[in-house]
Amino acid sequence: MDENRRWYIVGICSLLFFLSMFYRVSSAVISPQLIDEFGLSSDELGLLAAAFFYTFALFQIPLGLLMDRFGARITMSVFSIIGGIGAIVFAKSGGINGLLLGRALLGAGMACNLMGSMKLFTEWFRPHEFATLSGSILAIGTVGNMMATSPLVLMMGSIGWRASFVAIAIITIFLSVCFFMVVRDKHEEPASGLYPNKIIKIKTPLFASIKTVFLDPNYWAISGSTFLRYGTFAAVQALWASPFLLTILHISPLATGNLLFILNIGFLAGSPIGGFLSDRIDRSRKKTVIIGLILMAIAFLAVAFYRHNNLIWLGLIFFIMGFGSSFGQVMYAHIKELMPSHMSGTAMTGINLFTMMGAAVFLHGFGKILNIQLFGALSASAGYGIAFFMCFIGILIAVALYSKTKDSIVQK
Repeated sequence: MDENRRWYIVGICSLLFFLSMFYRVSSAVISPQLIDEFGLSSDELGLLAAAFFYTFALFQIPLGLLMDRFGARITMSVFSIIGGIGAIVFAKSGGINGLLLGRALLGAGMACNLMGSMKLFTEWFRPHEFATLSGSILAIGTVGNMMATSPLVLMMGSIGWRASFVAIAIITIFLSVCFFMVVRDKHEEPASGLYPNKIIKIKTPLFASIKTVFLDPNYWAISGSTFLRYGTFAAVQALWASPFLLTILHISPLATGNLLFILNIGFLAGSPIGGFLSDRIDRSRKKTVIIGLILMAIAFLAVAFYRHNNLIWLGLIFFIMGFGSSFGQVMYAHIKELMPSHMSGTAMTGINLFTMMGAAVFLHGFGKILNIQLFGALSASAGYGIAFFMCFIGILIAVALYSKTKDSIVQK
């Protein structure tokens, strides 16, 4: 039964994370409807997009402590239901305050689904399988990003945006109940055979867990790296890429959509490859992450100075950017293995706080950076070039930070 259950756990965790990634980017697709119906300004739309990430980030440390204390099963079930309620609040809103509350509840509710899944994987799978599994679930989540584009538009065209979000909320709550019924925090078989590394449950005072994690210099190096890695990537994916391609390179909306699709395909392809590379080939978390960061740096440097509309070259640049960024998922396996096993939830959610805060800060802040007076004296093209070059510098800083971490050699 345990052998079957662990794959059921992978399946239902993947579906919940799929929904998390769907909700994460869904506001971009419905922004025209929100502008027409509520008269939202650009600043309000930016805040609405960032609200999900702010609450997602702020809940990471409390969720890590809750998972280490009560287990992922209860924590993920309760918070996923809160996310479903948030989708309903969003759908029924009559103004900006209700929309923000709905997005905030969604961010809080979805905050546990990736870290909770990884917490379960540490119990149900061998160490050398962890990064491959985490990469696979991230790849499935990227499909959730894609479903929040054209498929959501088609659904809204059929039943409207409000009914669409109510329907998806019902699915979210249903899956949360199924999750609670199917999942167990730990297997029942003895610590041998299939599960040679069974985790012994250790009760640690909450503040002792925080102290252990926060006093480790590896935690801060990995956290700073993921802040820069995902912050720059999320900002390009959700904010900078589209206006850059449309207004600076004068690429058609259809071609712009295709390039963003290629960006996601790169992330989709790279997630399991990065995990497999880390688990089976170089057997090093540190080396794999640094390879991904270097690929990102190359892509950012290329786009900072590229001013042609050759779709083949742009497609290659965007693919490399997504592919390199996906290797960042190995950071979760890295921090997990550098910390005591009974603190894995606190450790992984600790760096996920910086991952999501990076997205919030870059989404909310860099749009305004492009409009400062210095850039007003330059061409719009130069402003974007400076912004992308800043991303390049940020990734170089991430490489420098990550080079200081202690490596984690994967055991068979």
